[in-house]
Parts: sequence; structure tokens; C-alpha cells
Amino acid sequence: MRGLVLCLWGAARLSAGEGQVLFEGKGECTRCHSVRQRGGSLGPDLTDIGVRRTAAELRRSITDPDAEIEREFLTVVLTTSGGRQVEGIALNEDDISIQVRDVEGNSRSFLKANLRDLHRELRSLMPSYSGRLSAAEIESLLAYLRTLRGTAPAAERREPGPLTTDLAWLTRANRDAQERPEMLLDSLAIPTGATVVDLGAGAGYFTWRLAQGVGPRGRVLAVDVQQAMLDRIAEEVRRRHLRNVELMLGTETDPRLPAGAADLVLIANAYHEFRKPAEMLAAVRTSLKGSGRLVLIEYAEEREEDPVAGLYTMRLDQLRAEVEAAGFRLDRILTFLPIQHGLIFTIAR
Repeated sequence: MRGLVLCLWGAARLSAGEGQVLFEGKGECTRCHSVRQRGGSLGPDLTDIGVRRTAAELRRSITDPDAEIEREFLTVVLTTSGGRQVEGIALNEDDISIQVRDVEGNSRSFLKANLRDLHRELRSLMPSYSGRLSAAEIESLLAYLRTLRGTAPAAERREPGPLTTDLAWLTRANRDAQERPEMLLDSLAIPTGATVVDLGAGAGYFTWRLAQGVGPRGRVLAVDVQQAMLDRIAEEVRRRHLRNVELMLGTETDPRLPAGAADLVLIANAYHEFRKPAEMLAAVRTSLKGSGRLVLIEYAEEREEDPVAGLYTMRLDQLRAEVEAAGFRLDRILTFLPIQHGLIFTIAR
């Protein structure tokens, strides 16, 4: 069996290597895309695309690039007063002028007064590869793209954020719109019967949702360092007639989780508070099954809209550096959360 695993691993590496050759050669992908600052700038940078897109999303982008296009990469078509047509993507635009990067990768500026027409079209400048590459070549290209995960910087020392004690903030009316909890949990595809940990559960915003999701045969361990929060969760699960939630009072260094029991550990808007993050992450790693996942949600310091006035935010590079240093591997970045980072980690091998 071990020999078979090594054989399959070697085949996967070979496929990814062939995909890189296609990416840089026959596919001409570097004309528009860059990886680690090498390549073109007409399309998105792909340095960490393997954690920002699922395999299915990447395959769709390769075979049907018009299916889903981010607004900044919509095709801009402009016609000059002399009748010359230019296609590209918009870089900057105001009432007077527009700057575009054309299909050759050149940055060009136009005064709108000198244009006969300017409009955007719901299509990508990227061609479909379904007729350009064979099915095997597309799989190799996909395998290469899945290896593009970026790199985590070295972890830096930081001060933890304040402990959240404000129930009004945790139960605010617009929280669902800001955090999209149902979409988040749907994207995680947690199976019924799973054992899930809500670490830093607070007022139980995710606890009862997780309990409903895993069903009566599942188990939710709600952990917090504040007994008042656990008491609030107890009231909520009683009100919802849930019997699959266990409340656990943890400490700053130990969440007191059973070893090898958890299919998933969710830390939502609480990691920044950890006084001893390395110790907590070590305990989380021990608590996970071999195939278990750690899901980390934090308000993004990079976002312009900051509902918490900088008190509870973290940067993506901070999160990745600290968690990967603790023996985890970033598997996916959730890109649909409006003002938060959503990171899914697995145990590093």
C-alpha cells in the first residue's frame, strides 16, 4: 500500500510538472498571468490561486472563462474618435479619463472626450482552453495551478486583542449580513454525525448552527474562557431544543479538548484574543483527526470597511504565518466573506 501511495504521489508531481511546462509554453499563460512576480499583468496574479479557488472553479476558468468574471477583469471596449478599437481591462477611471491595459499588456490612457464609444462586455479576454488543450493536458494544467499556494511569511510578535465581553455586539442585528454564516457553513460541507469544536464560542452565534448542521448523531464542543458566555450558550441551546452540545470551560493555554476526536475546529473572531496562540494551536492540532480541518475566521485588517474600529482585526499574512508555523497547511481561502478572512487549514504532513 505504501508503494502505491508513493507511486500516486509521484504521478501527481509529474502531472503538475507537465502542467507547469504547458503553463509557460504551449498555453502561453505567462503572457497575461504572473506567478511569483514573473509573467504578464493583464490577468490576475496566480501566485496563490491554488488556495483561492477550488479544483472545480479552476477547471471552469480554464474551459469556460466567461462563466465567472470579477468586475475588474471585465473586457473594456473603447473606440477612438478616429475609429480605432482597443480592448483591455480598466486600470483607473474617472469622469474625464480612463486608463486601460490592452491585450498586448501595454498601459494606455484616453480622454473620454476623444472617444466615440466606451463600454464593458460580460466576457473575459482569456480564451477557452477546451479546444486548445487535450483533456489530459487540462488535467495537468489544473494539477499545476493547485500547487500554487503562495508562501507564508515568518511569524512576527504581536499583542493579542481585547477579550470580547459585549453581548450586544455579539448579538447585533446586522451580524448575519456582515458574516454570512449560512453561506460559510454550507461551503464547509460538514457531514452529519461529525464532531465539531466551536473554539472561542462567545455567545454561541455559530454553536447552535453547527449543532443543527451535524444533526442528533453529531457532537458540538463549545469552548470559551468566560463562564458567562457558556451560560448564555446553554440558554440558547435549551431554547432551540438541541441536545448535542457540550459546554467546556477552557484556559488561556488549554481548551481541554479530547485527543483525535474532532473532524473540524472553528475559531470565529476569537483567534486574535488568544494570549498563548502557539499553545492553543498545538492543542487544536492534537484534538483533530488525521483528516480534520481548522477553520479560522477573523475580521480583515486589509478591508476598508471596519465594523470593529481596528480592535479585533488581523492581516492575512499574520494569520497564515502563525498557523502554518504551528504545523498546519493552508488548504483554501474563502473569498466570499465581505469583511473577514476565512482560512481552511489541514494538518501538515
